[in-house]
Amino acid sequence: MSRNGTTPTLRADNLTLGYDGADIITDLTFTVPAGRVTSIIGPNGCGKSTLLRGLGRLLRPRSGTVVLDGKPITAQSTRQVARRIGILPQSPAAPSGLTVADLVSRGRHPRQRWYEQFSILDEKALRHALESTGMAELAGALLEELSGGQRQRAWIAMILAQETDILLLDEPTTFLDLAHQVDLLELVVRMNREHDRTIVMVLHDISLAARYSDHLVAMKAGAIVTQGAPDQVVTTDLLHDVFGLRADVVTEPAEGRPHVIPLGSG
Repeated sequence: MSRNGTTPTLRADNLTLGYDGADIITDLTFTVPAGRVTSIIGPNGCGKSTLLRGLGRLLRPRSGTVVLDGKPITAQSTRQVARRIGILPQSPAAPSGLTVADLVSRGRHPRQRWYEQFSILDEKALRHALESTGMAELAGALLEELSGGQRQRAWIAMILAQETDILLLDEPTTFLDLAHQVDLLELVVRMNREHDRTIVMVLHDISLAARYSDHLVAMKAGAIVTQGAPDQVVTTDLLHDVFGLRADVVTEPAEGRPHVIPLGSG
């Protein structure tokens, strides 16, 4: 249940998306599982990020519709969408000289009017976002002085301060070492479990996606091949068909999730 007392809904109906003259995704239909952590997996160039951009209204459909809370997303104002969906694109950029607190405070803009000052509610949301991401002690630090993992946490804090019910994260673990990848994914799961947020991520590491997701979506050549619980999706046949990878799939002991052991390509 969202802050507004309703379950957030997001779906793509017969969606076609592309760039310049090429269609990347054609006639795709997909309903985002509400209140769950979903990861989209697939080989490079299969349309994972394109789908996420379409769902977040960063890319206008060539045909079909993205529907947010029962209404076409293109018929809603930017402010309306930003109050429901927080999106973290690949390699986000910020002006130089910006502090962590400055960046995170920008997440409050969709909930403010031009004539309003930074309110007590804004300050509370800012503080909660910084504390939840472990960035409170670095609030005054410049973004360019932070490590890659710290910068990612700062961006996550910004969309956390936005207080949306749906989060779209495009490769949030890129350029992070394994320890920081795990830290960030554990933070994502906490955001889902503690605040009932609907989260959709694009991830490259299949084992991490299986461990930290409730639902997996496997894509190939702009289409959804299969989707479901991790143990239903991550199979040796799928890894061969979708990724061209020979691998064993074992059950890891801690959570009982599938874990991929690559054997080679072909």
